[in-house]
Amino acid sequence: MHRTKSRRTLRATSSKLRIEPLEPRIALTVVTLQASADTYTQAGVGAGSAEVFDLIDGNGGFADRMAYVQFDLSGLSLDSLESATLSFVKQPNLAGGRSDYVTTDRFDVYGLLDLAGNTPQGWNEATLAEGNLGAEYTNTSGNGLDTARLQNLNQETGADVIESVINADGSPSSITGPDLVAFLQQRADANGLVTFITYVDAGNVRGYAFGTRENPNAAVRPTLELEFPSDPLPDPYPDEPVVLPRQMEKLDRGVIAMRTSSSSAYVGWRLLGDDPAGVGFNLYRSTNNGTAYKLNATPITNTTDYVDNSASSAFSYTYSIRPVIDGVEQAASETYTLLSSTAAQQFIEVPIVAPPDTIVNGENWHYTANDASVGDLDGDGDYEVVLKWTPEITNPNPDTNYLYAPTANMYVDAYDMDGTLLWRIDAGPNIRTIASSLQFIVYDLDGDGRAEVAMNSADGTTSYHAMNDGGRLSFSTNDVVGDPNANWVDPSGWITTGPEYLTVFDGYTGDVLASTNLLPARGTVTDWGDNYGHRSTTHKYVVAYLDGQHPSLVTGRGIYHGQAQYGTAKTELTAWNFGDGQLTDLWSFTATEGTGNDVNADYVGQGNQAVSVADVDGDGYDEVIWGAMVVDQDGTGLYSTGRGHGDALHVADMDPDNPGLEIFEPHESPGEYGLAGGDYRDAMTGELLIGIETTGDVGRGVAFDIDPNYPGYEFWTSYVEPGNSGPTIYNVQVGAIYEAPSNVHMNFGIWWDADPLRETLDGTTISKWHYEWANPGRQNLVSYGNSGINNNAGLSSNNGTKRNPSLTADLFGDWREEVIWRRADNSALEIWSTTIPSTMRLPTLMHDLQYREAVAWQNVYYNQPPHPSYFIGAGMGEAPTPPLFFGGELSGDYNQDGVVNLGDYTVWRDWLGSTTNLAADGDHNGVIDQGDYQVWKENFGAVAQTPLLSGVAAASSTESSSEPAVGSLLAGTPTDSAVPDTTEPTSNAAPADGQPNIDAAVTGDTATSSASGDSSNSTSGLSPLAANPLAVSLGEGGRPVSSRSHALSGAPSGGGVSETSSEVVSPSVPRQTQSLPFTSRSLGARQTNEQQMREHFAPQRGPIGADRPLDLAFAEWGVSRQF
Repeated sequence: MHRTKSRRTLRATSSKLRIEPLEPRIALTVVTLQASADTYTQAGVGAGSAEVFDLIDGNGGFADRMAYVQFDLSGLSLDSLESATLSFVKQPNLAGGRSDYVTTDRFDVYGLLDLAGNTPQGWNEATLAEGNLGAEYTNTSGNGLDTARLQNLNQETGADVIESVINADGSPSSITGPDLVAFLQQRADANGLVTFITYVDAGNVRGYAFGTRENPNAAVRPTLELEFPSDPLPDPYPDEPVVLPRQMEKLDRGVIAMRTSSSSAYVGWRLLGDDPAGVGFNLYRSTNNGTAYKLNATPITNTTDYVDNSASSAFSYTYSIRPVIDGVEQAASETYTLLSSTAAQQFIEVPIVAPPDTIVNGENWHYTANDASVGDLDGDGDYEVVLKWTPEITNPNPDTNYLYAPTANMYVDAYDMDGTLLWRIDAGPNIRTIASSLQFIVYDLDGDGRAEVAMNSADGTTSYHAMNDGGRLSFSTNDVVGDPNANWVDPSGWITTGPEYLTVFDGYTGDVLASTNLLPARGTVTDWGDNYGHRSTTHKYVVAYLDGQHPSLVTGRGIYHGQAQYGTAKTELTAWNFGDGQLTDLWSFTATEGTGNDVNADYVGQGNQAVSVADVDGDGYDEVIWGAMVVDQDGTGLYSTGRGHGDALHVADMDPDNPGLEIFEPHESPGEYGLAGGDYRDAMTGELLIGIETTGDVGRGVAFDIDPNYPGYEFWTSYVEPGNSGPTIYNVQVGAIYEAPSNVHMNFGIWWDADPLRETLDGTTISKWHYEWANPGRQNLVSYGNSGINNNAGLSSNNGTKRNPSLTADLFGDWREEVIWRRADNSALEIWSTTIPSTMRLPTLMHDLQYREAVAWQNVYYNQPPHPSYFIGAGMGEAPTPPLFFGGELSGDYNQDGVVNLGDYTVWRDWLGSTTNLAADGDHNGVIDQGDYQVWKENFGAVAQTPLLSGVAAASSTESSSEPAVGSLLAGTPTDSAVPDTTEPTSNAAPADGQPNIDAAVTGDTATSSASGDSSNSTSGLSPLAANPLAVSLGEGGRPVSSRSHALSGAPSGGGVSETSSEVVSPSVPRQTQSLPFTSRSLGARQTNEQQMREHFAPQRGPIGADRPLDLAFAEWGVSRQF
């Protein structure tokens, strides 16, 4: 482990941990030296100008050839040298030379000492050869060196160094450690020149080549990297970080109910990000559509869940909750119905329909449900699922290298939570099937209250409307991107030419809203570092709030250094805004290497397969964490650590005692990461706080709070120290704490049980970390081997050894996370949600911006678990509640009754000057001020498209004697009589009239099931207690679904669907949404709904006529007339 020495000092006193005060932060300054002279020894050969060292072990039969490499330390003070790394890079050998394996046993390094008879330190590379070497060189023992005359820097012979070797052309072999530091300090105190000798110690005739300082590719030359602590700096993170009001989703309460036994049920709901601090909740239940009654005696304030121990499986129950603010019960939430036929289980089912099998190059491909994301596609306050389908070879040919073969197309679907397929996108043949090539982001990018889907596309990318024709599913072509007949696939299956696009699709309909040429552009493929297209095909996309308040899209590519034979590489990012149907690029960041005119070269090769977004510097604006490099909100580089590419990436408030955020990531290349194969650093400055000393490619690493005995997060990597059976667990303040068993999880985390410690997730297993055991380890909470409701046999994870679920996120219920797995037969997704009663409450994690952004990028390339912007763990404080505003809201409608009227002025007047209650913050500047009055004035009389489902009663517009006349309010600045008292009221009391009657009986028919499986129904409409009257048959094997504002649709009963064939599925039903001006509360309303739909959609989608029949238009709108 490597740590900055002045970080903090800790020691144990008795059995109690004592934490010393923080010392000043120390940042590391890195100096990289190039060789001042180098050559290799071969009799009669002047090798000083050679491009590679031709090294060989002659094994006594002929003279060994070894490299002499000199660095000039003059002018450097090494007294405070923290660490050093000497690196060589393997290269193809000269004609006739050997290119055998480089191993740690064969790779030996020694230092030249100032002993009489030795080669002098100021040797000449043009003349140094076997015949004129000093006494350190001998050929009598078969190894060519008299190591007694040299400084031992060889790990195998006891030197305190770590050797790291990667046997691949273009990959480094390096040494680092205390003995190297001491030798350099000794040489600096002498004449400032230091010479290293490296040779092949194979015990037989073996050899290989390293790049020299004369090599035209700068990336393969020998280097000596020196790390120094800089002067102590004050912590640059602001004492009061800027927090701007941010556009978020307007979510409903996310009520969920799951049967835990034949006599009990678990119910959970959301605490919203804009709920007042003292809000409580009443839980109501109706039995078999009877009168709803309150279950709790007093408002529930400690959690947002409840165990109903009187929920007999003989009855169906409908649950809803009502917030209680200052003792006043508010409007009821949406409802969730738990049918009597529902089995004890803790998941809901989302039936899915796989694309049809297809044949490419004479081989059969089938489809597997892959990564997913969520967004509120229809604006109703709950989430829909967007799912990627990836093709797999049904019977792989062992003689075929599928990395260089054409692949089948990928698809992206959108599903309602009841399994209704909304649309499908065929990515087309011009996007290769590989994890890095197709990226999609689901987010409300234009602030209209409904999420869009942004993704890269190519010629032939096609979106289809899913049509339900009499209970049969088929597709109609909607939009085609570019040239539908173009095929840019080369014989190897890669795409290195042809146009690329960035396309935004309507999240609800699948329509193309905007499409433009993709930036960063591919350009010349070899500029990215290879010739076949992998590096140029590596895309990563994120959502970032670059202005601090609204979402932007950032697209990028480039994460590696280039392959040695090309010598070039680059990394580029482009930021975009989407609004008014247009994509507008904001800025581009470019870093290049090997061009002869490089820009930001330190940022090349510093990307990870993972990505993250966070406000790392506390200025209120997001930065993009690309890996070991961070790009600021204005498109300039914030810093690059230079430790190189890695796979995993975690950004969170890991240490609540360290201001701001921290980053943990493993790295791949020892020649770049030095003593920090596991890199725990300050997110703002890049300062290395703890480095895990490793060797080789460190492929996995995670960071969560799993042990309350130590402050903050713990973290670990897949690296196992010699002699250990498992990795070492580190704590952010203490360092190494103990060894973990070999089965410790490495991939994901999830909040699942009652406390704020995070559980680990790998594959389809959720485990609890038992820190209290004598030998800490994990115990499975959910797995295929558990019993009862914790058994998840029949599920699968994704992406091979990545073993990730389709998604983890706080989707509904209380603050803890759900996990989406696919069924192994790809017939459905199962969304698992905990039924363990919580001991605490937090606002929904989806109203924490950093967490919500993380859910959006989670599916991108190497999936990683989401982290919030604040510390969740043992000893945590109160969760922050930053100011929010919601996409799609009616400007000036401060009491959210769907109309801008005098009631909204009253809200503004009563809270003028407030920075805590921002219901009337119309201009979103974080304070109720005159600007918000102007917003109200300019929008006075505006009416929302549909009544909101919040249940807030409309305020009376009747003028009262205590308020100015409406005319005077609209004429200019409010009169003095409108200024509130200086003491803020404790709440914004809403009028009590118009509230739904909590004791009213629930009316209407309930959804029924004809299948033996489990099912669920839900209620919708403006009356939160009114049941949905639509009776819909379930498909065979139906399961309960969370369709809070939808009628139930069942599982499909067959296999794939093509655009020219249909498959039987259960009927879809109209969805009721806030964004659409029609409802489907009864069958009798159908004609009225059709007319409303005509009026609403015709201007947007074109006229309905002979070429656009009504049934087709309905299908395009995602609505079926087949009841």
